[in-house]
Amino acid sequence: MLSRSGGTLTNFTGFSESVTLGEIGDLKQDNAVVMHVRFEDAQPRGGFRWRGVALDEFTGRGWRKSPEARRSIKKEKDRGFFQLGTTEALHRLTTQTVFLEPIGSPALFAASRPVAIQGDLPFVLVDGEGSIQTRRHDFERLIYKVLSDVSEPDESLLRSDARFYPAAFGRYLQLPASIDPRIDALANAIVVNAHARNRYDEAKAIEAYLQREFGYSLQMRASGPDPLTDFLFNVKSGHCEYFSTAMTVMLRTRGIAARVVNGFLPGEYNDAAAAYTVRQSDAHSWVEVYFPESQTWVTFDPTPAAGKAEPVSAGIAAQLGKYAEALELFWFQYVVGYDQQEQRSLAASVSAHVNQYRGWLERLFVAMRRTASLYSRTIALTGFTIAAVLLILFVAMRARRFGWRWALSFKKQREKTETSAVVFYQRLMALLERRGIERNPDLTPLEFATGLGLQPALQITRAYNRVRFGGQELSPVELREIERTLNELERSTTQ
Repeated sequence: MLSRSGGTLTNFTGFSESVTLGEIGDLKQDNAVVMHVRFEDAQPRGGFRWRGVALDEFTGRGWRKSPEARRSIKKEKDRGFFQLGTTEALHRLTTQTVFLEPIGSPALFAASRPVAIQGDLPFVLVDGEGSIQTRRHDFERLIYKVLSDVSEPDESLLRSDARFYPAAFGRYLQLPASIDPRIDALANAIVVNAHARNRYDEAKAIEAYLQREFGYSLQMRASGPDPLTDFLFNVKSGHCEYFSTAMTVMLRTRGIAARVVNGFLPGEYNDAAAAYTVRQSDAHSWVEVYFPESQTWVTFDPTPAAGKAEPVSAGIAAQLGKYAEALELFWFQYVVGYDQQEQRSLAASVSAHVNQYRGWLERLFVAMRRTASLYSRTIALTGFTIAAVLLILFVAMRARRFGWRWALSFKKQREKTETSAVVFYQRLMALLERRGIERNPDLTPLEFATGLGLQPALQITRAYNRVRFGGQELSPVELREIERTLNELERSTTQ
């Protein structure tokens, strides 16, 4: 369930500036909910993970951030966004809405390579490893949106990358002085046997070897003064931390820049809520390898499939739990977590959400009737079922009644004119406002333009995205075309 009896997720290790081998294993044995995540557009193809913290310095018994990694840049909000970077792959941007529980960490989680964050956050810090933090929120939930570039370079480009690393990347080759020489020998043997002749193929060979030759277990843990050596040559079984550490260290013995990343697997998809439920048991550790030609950190995951299995809930009780969780997520977003941003968006979205929830509420009642018939001889259980139905009806009616009341109220509100770093986009917004069309702050510019169904607005917004998030410059021809389009819109507005 989304809610808890109170307090913070205190057993939340693995997302600080230092992590000892074994801590992620402790986290994975706790089933508490960490967050819910909903994709607002197309879900990324292939696998994805919720990135939390990256660590670059190996101590022999764990990982920590080096002084370079600890240096953080404070991002300022601009037009509702904290801009974190740029991307050329604008068509591969994906938007996620994250509902983060109170946790004992300032870490923010997102799909790989976040470009911008939008939310009611006082500040955002980005450290030297691209990890994102905000203020601690030990007793309150957070809601924020993330735009992520989930694309990766083509394998042929990665295989041909022979460029030297910049001098600053020496820290991704760091190893303790006391590293067991057998680790270097093992990495060399794996690469030779795989006939790997470039960084990418060497990384794939080591990844495949660990997946194939080692077992996954939360109980059997390497120990002693050198847990990595114990894992590789004695125990040969462990959880994700040992696999990511083993691969990163072996890559570094080969002169390949790599780091460990701690975060979460996708979690369990709740089709009733159209969101992923991510629990502490989904905690995961993987590897990022740097390719200087494309200036990209590429994800590798050496943990065997058993350690990455997606949770599956079956049976009537599990389905009832999904419906109840979906209702509570709706309540959290529009009532409990109701802030100025949600107020502005409510008028446009509450009707669609109420209609959506009406459908699965009907399915919920059917499921609960089946439950009641299966246990009709148990008076207490039947009474509980009836009470649950009444409670859900009451909450749903409140959500609908108050939602429409707020919708009618805030539909009359006008947003203040927003300033823009791009003059032509500011002119477009001003034109649309004169026509009575305003962008809700919870919508990205592209979401807003797509919903309008106006081709000129979509064309100008795409150009704005290229400048704002793609770090590109428009050609003189494009600028003249945008100027012509805006002039036509201005004339049509004044007529």
